[in-house]
Amino acid sequence: LFIGNIAHELWNPLASIKTALEVALMKDKLEHDYIKEMLASNIEELDRISDTINNLLSINTLVLHSKIKLDKVSLEQVVEAVIDKLNPLLKIKNHNLVYEKNGDSYISGKKVALEQIILNILKNAINYTPNGGTIHVSVNSHRGDFVGLVIEDNGVGITKSNIFHVFEPFYRADPSRVRGSSGSGLGLAIVNELVKLHKGKIYIRSVIKKGTVVTIDFPHYSKDQYTN
Repeated sequence: LFIGNIAHELWNPLASIKTALEVALMKDKLEHDYIKEMLASNIEELDRISDTINNLLSINTLVLHSKIKLDKVSLEQVVEAVIDKLNPLLKIKNHNLVYEKNGDSYISGKKVALEQIILNILKNAINYTPNGGTIHVSVNSHRGDFVGLVIEDNGVGITKSNIFHVFEPFYRADPSRVRGSSGSGLGLAIVNELVKLHKGKIYIRSVIKKGTVVTIDFPHYSKDQYTN
């Protein structure tokens, strides 16, 4: 079933791209607006493929590396790098992103895995928040033994019935939330596993039409911390 779902996730966008190009080749003359629309659509589908492959690579890391040495990583720096990477998408959606940080944010982690966690959550916040919305990101180093990361949006939200399933692989919520999304259905499942890898905890609160708050607590840096 898992392999079948992966094949489906990769086949759908590839089929869309192929069909769009075949239709374009059948036309005697291509108008400028049509070309722009087709290329934009193809880029969106390629993003879906890219997201799926990135998440599969994360699964591969989890499966093949049962014991990974965690390094000293600044959570603030990782968050800032991801925000920079997603800045073009933020501008396209005309979102207002507010970023707050304080104090020592060093945790025991793997930089690449942490980037994947933050990228998935922040990209969800961007995709599911209407144009001109607000996204609040904060790193709080004063949560007891943990460094807290909070990503809050004022987007479409998630229903109570769906929120219990968001960490399941390939699970998608109601059609109104899925529409317009280029996600693979693997993102939050990967996030959940990567958070566990870092001995962290993740919490999601959401209200329909008001937004979603994702909170992740990572243990403060310890030179002796390894995954199980």
